[in-house]
This record gives sequence, structure tokens and C-alpha cells, in this order.
Amino acid sequence: MSFIRGYYRLSLSALILSSFAVLIIIGSFLPVTIKKVPLSLRLAQVMVKSILWILNVRVICPEKEKLQGFDGFFFPNHLSYVEVLALYAVMPTRFLAKAEIREWPAVGIIAAAIGCVFVQRGDKQSRQEARQALTKVETFPPITIFPEGKRGPGDALLPFRYGAFEIVTQGCFAFLPIAATFSNLEVAIWHRKENLLKAAWRLASQPEKIVVNLAPLEPHHPTPEDDPVALAEKVHGELTAVLYPTE
Repeated sequence: MSFIRGYYRLSLSALILSSFAVLIIIGSFLPVTIKKVPLSLRLAQVMVKSILWILNVRVICPEKEKLQGFDGFFFPNHLSYVEVLALYAVMPTRFLAKAEIREWPAVGIIAAAIGCVFVQRGDKQSRQEARQALTKVETFPPITIFPEGKRGPGDALLPFRYGAFEIVTQGCFAFLPIAATFSNLEVAIWHRKENLLKAAWRLASQPEKIVVNLAPLEPHHPTPEDDPVALAEKVHGELTAVLYPTE
């Protein structure tokens, strides 16, 4: 039964992904907005909500008004591809993404069409170019950067990279830390060095509902006088207190 369930869910998700890719590309060329959000991003949101429903993933965000309409940057923790989808289901956003994603079938095309910024992580010049691009980009719809820089282990936050905080202090951009938790992390997590298909199969083949809880913290409004390193450590502590509270 788990094989049939997983095959059905992944096949249907792939069909929706490929079908919407065409619509999203077309939408990216049209000067149409829905509640100030470009049509291509709204179409992607419909796609994401459909895929989450098929995968039996439900999103809870008690303070979703903090995300919707936010002008600035989202800084969530990063454990899986699932919180990426969950975040997008609440508020369309663009991402700072690794350059390899641009080559992924359908996903890379969609990411480019909705305005994601790509960076070659191992290339210092590429990181600098991405950082410069983000200091000049329009911040609505919001831009998501994972300050850990990569997926965490699930039992603690990785140290934050300071580049994200240099961007927001230099540009005086507001940012919103977001804590993402899962009802069953062992099913939803995408382990480091794990094949994406294996992670997706684990989620798609399980019978239980997975709930993603998105808890936005209070927004920050940095200035050029703020120290990016100190700010990163402060936000790291704020998110840690929510995600991994001490007894």
C-alpha cells in the first residue's frame, strides 16, 4: 500500500509541477498582479498548495498576517524542502538559491521565472555578485534567505552566516525571523547528502498527515550602524529559544 501511495502522490505532484511550469513562464511575461504580487508568483502559490495537499501536508501559521504583505526578507530555519513549500503557501516569496537548482527539471525554470537569485556557493565572486544584487532588488514580494546557509540536522540551529545580515544592514531592509517545526520531523526532514527523491518518497509514501507550523517572530529593522555579526548572533538566539527551548 505504501508503494502505491507514494507512486500516486509523486506522479501526480510531478504532473502538476510540469503543467504549472508552462503557466508560470507565460505569467512571468504578463504585467498582471494580484494583491500587488506578480501573476507568476500567484500561479506558483496555487501549484505549491496543490502539491502540499496531495502529499498530505498541512500548514499552520497562527500569525500569517505577519508574512502576508511583508516588505523585506524572511529568515527561516532550514530542515527540508517542505518548509520551503509551506512558507510559499502562506506568502509568495523569492529565494536566494544555490546555482544547481537552476538545472533541475521544471523546478529550475519555475525558480527563475518567479525571480529567485542564484549563487554558486563555492565561488566567492558569485556570492559577492548575489549579495550586491540583493541590496538593490525590490523587497516585495519578500525574499527568503536561510541564514544557516544549508539544511540543519534537526536538533539544533547551525551557526548563521553573516552575509544575510550584511545585506539587510547595508540596505536598511526589514527582516522577519521564522521558526518552522514539523509534527513528524523524521518523515519531513531532508538529510544532508540524501538524494531528494529518497526524501520525497519518504514523505509521499507515509500514511499520516504532516503538519508544518510556521511561527513568525518579531520583525527587525536594521540600520547601517548595526553590527551584522552581533545581529546574526542575536537572531540565532531568538530562533533557538523558540525551536529548541530548554527545560
